[in-house]
Amino acid sequence: MRVGTIGSGVIVDRMIDAMKQTKDVEVVAVYSRTKEKAEDYAQKHQIEKSYHDLEKMLQDITIDTIYVASPNSLHFEQSKRALQSGKHVICEKPFTPTLREAQELFDLADQNNRYIFEAITTIHLPNYQIVKEHLKDTGKVQLVQCNFSQFSSRYDKYKNHQVTNVFDPAFNGGALMDINVYCLHFVTGLFGKPDSIEYNANQGFNGIDTSGIAILRYPDKLAICVGAKDSSSPNQVFIQGDQGTIRVYGSSCGVCKHVQFLPLKGDMIGKEDQEITVELGIDQLPHMIYECQVFENIIQKDDKKEYQRLCEQTKLVVSLIEEAHSQLQG
Repeated sequence: MRVGTIGSGVIVDRMIDAMKQTKDVEVVAVYSRTKEKAEDYAQKHQIEKSYHDLEKMLQDITIDTIYVASPNSLHFEQSKRALQSGKHVICEKPFTPTLREAQELFDLADQNNRYIFEAITTIHLPNYQIVKEHLKDTGKVQLVQCNFSQFSSRYDKYKNHQVTNVFDPAFNGGALMDINVYCLHFVTGLFGKPDSIEYNANQGFNGIDTSGIAILRYPDKLAICVGAKDSSSPNQVFIQGDQGTIRVYGSSCGVCKHVQFLPLKGDMIGKEDQEITVELGIDQLPHMIYECQVFENIIQKDDKKEYQRLCEQTKLVVSLIEEAHSQLQG
């Protein structure tokens, strides 16, 4: 892949670093809205080309893939323009706010014999695959708790009624779109489509969900996905079964830094609580490298089967986000 990037936030910094460490992937150009910002960003990452005219970058024949990491509300339109220009697309999460838009992008990619991917780290991580492999050790899964709570550096401004993109409904901001999407991918990547989703949120003065809890109901289990930008807590996942529990901790479920198996515990009142754990996870590379490897491999091998699996996973999560978002008040 020869990549041109759209955006200049921290997530783009991390993606560029990951791409530089991925075989057969090269970032050859960056785009930002002003000439000065584009040039400064290219210099920061030692990238030769910079653009402040998006159409000119899309017409650059040395670029075959566009990474879209602009504000959420621009994902659909910019991804569409890139596909129409004959580029593959890596679209940062959240992919789109509606299933209709997601399907339009996948159809357009097919029509142009291109690929479009959602940049979601979770489902590509080695430690996530380890969780899948050890699910059987928990016996019958009863409950799943998935928490990604990260205090936003922009929340204090929001409390003073200074609205930035991440807390602006017009930019598809909010906790559900920004971070609970990782939890939804984590859960549905393991257990598939739930029978229903219920979303209860803390909403700010402009209606944005600053934090919220999504309850996914399956025929034989419940999953709780917590996402917060107005507070923080240890980011952990617990998959509780009648034979034991899998715990993912040490970072968010978008990183899956550590994975443990915890044996069953009964009543421990008045007893010495000795933590007995089995370490399952491995030391991973920087987490964004793995999605880059997957995307490059699909393009190089023209792996339609794996591509369709990823498309279906993205459409599932988009449909759940759309349903959950419709339940917000106002």
